[in-house]
Amino acid sequence: MTKAELIEKIKKLLALSDSSNPNEAAVALSRAQKLMEKFNIESKEITADKGIDEIKLKTLSCISTQMIMSKLLNIIRKAFGIEFILHTTNSKVTSISLIGPAEILESCEYIFTVLSRQAAFAIGEYTKLMEGEIYLETARNLGFINELQTKVFPFYSAVYGTHSQMLREIDINIAQNKNENNTNKAYKMLGETFKDLRNVGYKLVSPGYARELKRIFTSIAKEKKQGFIQGYFSSISEKISEYAQPSEIQEHIDKYISDKHPDLSEVRRHSIHNTYTAYQAYQKGVSEGSKVSLNSAIKDYAPKMDAIGMK
Repeated sequence: MTKAELIEKIKKLLALSDSSNPNEAAVALSRAQKLMEKFNIESKEITADKGIDEIKLKTLSCISTQMIMSKLLNIIRKAFGIEFILHTTNSKVTSISLIGPAEILESCEYIFTVLSRQAAFAIGEYTKLMEGEIYLETARNLGFINELQTKVFPFYSAVYGTHSQMLREIDINIAQNKNENNTNKAYKMLGETFKDLRNVGYKLVSPGYARELKRIFTSIAKEKKQGFIQGYFSSISEKISEYAQPSEIQEHIDKYISDKHPDLSEVRRHSIHNTYTAYQAYQKGVSEGSKVSLNSAIKDYAPKMDAIGMK
């Protein structure tokens, strides 16, 4: 009999010790105590997972990358002292498990839902204006522009050259305009123009150059999006006062995970390149993340968590 099986047997005996039949209860308790003494099993090993539970939740498909889910769930872990497991299919997170004291998991589920929806909206909105940012940033990059003029002049002419005056004027207007809504509208409009002009430009160069140009713009977009996500979740995380579970609770959670998920592998971490493009996107993420407030959610919908201090 393994130690785990022995512990389960002792648990069953202890359950019988609550029997309404005095004789049965006494016998069960005596047998449990003898087994614990004989095999040197401490009481904390019997109650290690007491009060610890697990709930499984589905994720939104638009924010189902491991990077986003890890950052979002690390915020909940920091605030509420729970642990999480990512369940993936083809590298996408299809569902997550939250593990912690049973009485707070419902509150954590609500906070997860709130953060997921807010993150999906913020990332989606940034993606809409991101192409406009890329258009202006690449137009300002003299090294990039010179290379386009040298290697793929037809593309340069169609996308940048004939629109250089327009780009300069829009760049100045955005720099002078302090209204965020107007700035975002300008970026979105510019982004749509950029996409259309690129599609025209790709047809004017060889397939090889077209593929390389697409790769460059896709790489810039990916870097900017990751930068925004980093800034967004970092900003939210800084608002949360750490709520450290008592050490015995963390031990119970660790024991639960060890028993229930023995083959659990560690989640791979992601990072972004420290470039100006990523930095600018990071700052936008910080700005958007600073608008997120969990106070009302905790107080109105998660009463069990209202004692946790939130900045």
